[in-house]
Amino acid sequence: MISSQQLGERLADARKRAKLTQAQVADRLGLARTTVVAIEKGERRPSNAELVRLSDVLAISVHDLLREGHVRAELSPRFRIGSGNKTVAGTAEAVERLRTLGARYVELERLHGLRRAPAPLETLQTYRVDLMDESGLDPRLAGEEAARALRGMLGLGDEPALTLDDRFESEAGLRIFYLDHLPPKLSAFLIWSDDIGACVAINRAHPLERQRWSLAHELGHFLRDREAGDILDEDVSLRHVSEIFPESFAKEFLLPAAGVQKRFTERCRSGKFTPVDLSALARAFEVSFQAMALRLEELRLLPAGSYEKIVRGKLRPQDLGRHQRTDEPRATPGLGLPDRYIKLAVSAYDQELLSEGEFAEYLATDVATARAVYQAKHRILLDDGSQIPVDFSGADLRTA
Repeated sequence: MISSQQLGERLADARKRAKLTQAQVADRLGLARTTVVAIEKGERRPSNAELVRLSDVLAISVHDLLREGHVRAELSPRFRIGSGNKTVAGTAEAVERLRTLGARYVELERLHGLRRAPAPLETLQTYRVDLMDESGLDPRLAGEEAARALRGMLGLGDEPALTLDDRFESEAGLRIFYLDHLPPKLSAFLIWSDDIGACVAINRAHPLERQRWSLAHELGHFLRDREAGDILDEDVSLRHVSEIFPESFAKEFLLPAAGVQKRFTERCRSGKFTPVDLSALARAFEVSFQAMALRLEELRLLPAGSYEKIVRGKLRPQDLGRHQRTDEPRATPGLGLPDRYIKLAVSAYDQELLSEGEFAEYLATDVATARAVYQAKHRILLDDGSQIPVDFSGADLRTA
């Protein structure tokens, strides 16, 4: 059982995240403010009934308040959500969801006795905003340079950058979550904490191409100033000084000038470059039709205004090929959680470190779905069709 002081600290943290004063909490519970103060200081332990009412008022589960492996995960003081019309409604709630998932990721690691070692890009200082400002290098050029350097580190050359999630987790230490029910205008956001590192949320309802671009954009913010975090929404101008570096980085990382030019030249061997070729090129790099068209214009491979000409001609990009991805929102299959996160939860449940209800809570789903996930994930399929159980607590194979 956790101490009264630990419980008080968690209640105080939850109250602050809920933006409530001690007096407001006391009023809703029908208690004296001095009682709430005593509870938060650990001088008085709440009764079970009071604890349930506190969890309702503070919008936090009793399990989160009482579990021994709880991670506080206070966000960097420099992270700001914004105020007024500058931030999409519902952003604060979405940030809290991501913070909770990041904390649970660390809790799962600790259940298995794991400590995450710093990833290579976490120690990279070259592109930090303070160093770049001192150098006087234009942020657009700095973003392009960072993208080329990262491509070199990942061994991508000029080829399309595919399957980014695993690479970004291992190389940058990003914990990437695809969240449902986000405000439509909210594309992605990045938060940072000493406890959980960098966590990125991507709007799961957005098209795949947009999700990829948002992820690359947030990696740019991570390289530039991770502690400041980022909120990427449609109301933020990408021409704002703080967005120039990450947007330039995303563009060069996903659409490297040399790689695009090479593929464009290959497509022109027949003597012409048609909208169908443009569509195929967009599919090869897994970007939207519009993004590829504008990139070709920017590289002067197509005349300025080519995309607008296609739009005026009422030719829809999705009509250019049967398999062309469209700009219609669609859900990403699965839970939207990192594969490693799910496997850690499955292994913890398998070893009875989590109850069934806790297992479902960590997966942010219902018990029935959690059971289905367990059945699908708790075994590793071998080439001969046989299976072995997932076991994160097994012996180190390197010493076998």
